Amino acid sequence: MKINIEFDITPEEARKALGLPDLEPVQQRIIAELEGRMMQYLNVIDPETIFKQWLPMGIQGGLQGFEKLQDMLWSAASSVRGKKRTDAKEETK
Repeated sequence: MKINIEFDITPEEARKALGLPDLEPVQQRIIAELEGRMMQYLNVIDPETIFKQWLPMGIQGGLQGFEKLQDMLWSAASSVRGKKRTDAKEETK
């Protein structure tokens, strides 16, 4: 036997019914803080400073750093697809 029950309620009503906390005030504060930080970064004239603050530690080395970041992202994407990356250098040979 299979029984399906559908509830026609809003997400807020569901949250209250399940006894979950209202996180909207926290989310609003976080968004306001992120917006403030982004505006500070936009006021910085030196793009290198922005990249040093945004990129993970160890990837802050100019073109080499961008290549490491690209390799890291490519590896993550390839692992999802289940394939390994063939370097562009190997493809041109």
